[in-house]
Formats: sequence, C-alpha cells, structure tokens
Amino acid sequence: MNLIWDINNSIAIYLNNFVTNNHLEKIIGYFSDAPIFFLPVFLLWAWLYWTFKEKNNKQKENILFIFYSVVVWLILNTFLKIFIFEHRPEWIIKPILAHVPDNSFPSDHATVSFSFLFALYASWYKKTFWLFLPFVLLMNFSRIAGGIHWFFDIFVWFILWVIAVIIVFKNTKNKYILKLNEFILKVMSFIKL
Repeated sequence: MNLIWDINNSIAIYLNNFVTNNHLEKIIGYFSDAPIFFLPVFLLWAWLYWTFKEKNNKQKENILFIFYSVVVWLILNTFLKIFIFEHRPEWIIKPILAHVPDNSFPSDHATVSFSFLFALYASWYKKTFWLFLPFVLLMNFSRIAGGIHWFFDIFVWFILWVIAVIIVFKNTKNKYILKLNEFILKVMSFIKL
C-alpha cells in the first residue's frame, strides 16, 4: 500500500507543479470537465441519425448497449463509494478546480468516459472511438493534473471498464436485454424517435 501511496503522491505533486509553473490551469480546468458532455450529445445524435436518416434499428440497439455499459458502471460506482472512501489529492496539493469535496475513488468521469469509449469500440464505431480517444485520455489526465483524482483512481479502473464492456457485449443476446431493447424501440417508434 505504501508503494501505491508513494506513486500517487509523486505523480500528483509533479503534475500539479508542472501545470501551475506553466500556467496551464485554464486548459486543465476546461479539459477536466468539458469532454464528458460530448458523450451524451453523441448518443443523442447517433440515435436521431439512425431514426430519421438511415432508419436502422440494429444500430439503435448498438446505441442502447453503449448506454447500458455506462449505466452499469455508474451503478457500480455508486455502490463502491458506499464501502470505499479515498480522500482527494487536495490535501497534498492545491487543486486547480473547485469541486465538491467528496470521494475520489472511483472516478465517475473516468467510469463514464472509458466505458463509453470501449463500448463504442465493441459496437463497431471504430472511427468514432479514435475520434473520442484523445479527448477521453486528456480529460482523465486533466483530472489527475488538476488535483481532483489520484493516478490510481483512473488507472486501476481502466482494466475493469474493459472487462465490464466485454461482459455487457457478451450478453447482447440475453433474452431479457433483447426484450428490453424491443420495448424501448417500440416506445421510441411510437413517439417517432
């Protein structure tokens, strides 16, 4: 545990000094939060595209599975925060961003962005995956450099997000998920979406 603490501490101090010495606070502040808003915008755009332009329910099911991947991990994050509490790095370094002082582990931003990213890849949105990859990496780096999260808050869960997406996509033929998809598609069709 001391090795993890030493690594987290060293990375936090180094990045914080680098950012403040190079006057990058505004850039880090922007990139630590802004990219997360592009993810739901993409899902909405893709849903509308496959509804009105191409009329493709199979692609809409892919959008639903991307959504499911994100929701599954947000639920798990909420559950984990009940049992695991990790202070944010702000008591070691000066945080660049103002935020509510709460649990640092696991990172909701990292959970949403990485599960979204790997779900994109798993649903054959390879070009979109490569488009979002630099923004997701920059956002998560910015959250570490901004003093909001520790390095291991992001890194440890990276592996689990990949596993979660694999689990979700291995269950794309699950009869309950297929019925849920069918229901959602019927409702959305009824309201012309």
